[in-house]
Amino acid sequence: MTELLLIRHGLPVAGIVDPGLSEEGARQAELLADWLAGEEIDALYTSPFRRAAETAAPAEGRLGLRASVEPDLREWDHDVPVKVYTPPEQLPASHPQAIALAEGRFDDFVPELDLPGFQARAAGVMTRLLDAHPGERIAAFTHGGLTNAYLAMVIGMPRVFWFHPGYTSICRVERMASGIVVVKSVNETAHLVARRADAVAAPTV
Repeated sequence: MTELLLIRHGLPVAGIVDPGLSEEGARQAELLADWLAGEEIDALYTSPFRRAAETAAPAEGRLGLRASVEPDLREWDHDVPVKVYTPPEQLPASHPQAIALAEGRFDDFVPELDLPGFQARAAGVMTRLLDAHPGERIAAFTHGGLTNAYLAMVIGMPRVFWFHPGYTSICRVERMASGIVVVKSVNETAHLVARRADAVAAPTV
């Protein structure tokens, strides 16, 4: 089986085009890298956006791998007229996007986005990565929207945007020998609060 880890970037700075990571986002990326060092990962890929590439950088060092840039792992913010990015949590409460998020109307978060085209791009790039690494485990540093779009297709969710991934969260899919892709996990964030050694069970007596 082939396993693909979809990793959202860390918390970025706000209010600019193609932002890099904030101080908190850089801390999240370091914790993620420490966690990934405990897994056997064969290849890394990253979105061309700074916030994803900077999240991948500590993992590159820990794993001794270089992340390949995959343009189609990018988020929606360069596919719409307004390209300035602000983390959803930092939007004013009265902002239409903040209201849509608070009400769970995730598909209304970016109403001007070509949702079918966005979802087709998500499916295409994930298929290419899985095709390129049969029997391996690969990690793709990407974005919350693209992860939503792809996982929605895998599980048959009618909505394109349906959950809110945490920063540096991990979602896992597996392609089985039959070619069917299944979801293994969604929104893993244990690395932000624990270390792998802490998860080792105490011996029974």
